[in-house]
Amino acid sequence: NGLSVSPTATTTYYGRYEDGAPCSYNSACATVTVTVNQKSADPTSASAGASTICNGGSTTLTLNGGGGGTGETIHWYTGSCGGTAAGSGNGLSVSPAATTTYYGRYEDGTPCGNSACATVTVTVNDAPAITGGIDPGSVSLCVGSPVVLTLTNVSGTAPLSYQWRSNDVDIVNATNASYTNLSVAVTDAGNYVCVVTNACGSVTSVVAVVTVNATSADPTSASAGASTICNGG
Repeated sequence: NGLSVSPTATTTYYGRYEDGAPCSYNSACATVTVTVNQKSADPTSASAGASTICNGGSTTLTLNGGGGGTGETIHWYTGSCGGTAAGSGNGLSVSPAATTTYYGRYEDGTPCGNSACATVTVTVNDAPAITGGIDPGSVSLCVGSPVVLTLTNVSGTAPLSYQWRSNDVDIVNATNASYTNLSVAVTDAGNYVCVVTNACGSVTSVVAVVTVNATSADPTSASAGASTICNGG
């Protein structure tokens, strides 16, 4: 009695009393079945369909290798292994709002418990956004006056590219947050915007209006009706 056994598969055991000489009698057997559940092997890795996504996008999570447990299920967590539940199953679709590390494991339930976790990080990039505008937003200048147009309060995941436009036409080499090369001529009057772009999209600023006032031409000469007069005349 109290025999310790370690079966590797579900096994039925038969036990009886055996009396030996002089009775040489064996009792009937009683039976007990020990059910053996298989424990899942630890996963070898976790992967994402796309490890970098744009904010608002989605990707799928896959647990690779391991497993094989009795009645296993795959569960995903954030924060830590077994932390905040994120969903279950292979091919789980997730849409994180910020860069997030996911922890995936096999869960076999009682009595075998859970495997170790494998992790995968999904990097989330933000599309460009403009919460400010162009400074100055409206300016009136004389011909030949310089002005610097600067786009303010731009956010988004780097690298960001800038393209200034005047009256819906790209300005050559105007590809910084500030447009510093504008020394206005009459033809420079118009509506200016800046388009900001990254891998997740683009956004266009509000319009800045540049008004150019023409200056008077220099006089060629001055004259009098009579260049010599009498005093009092």
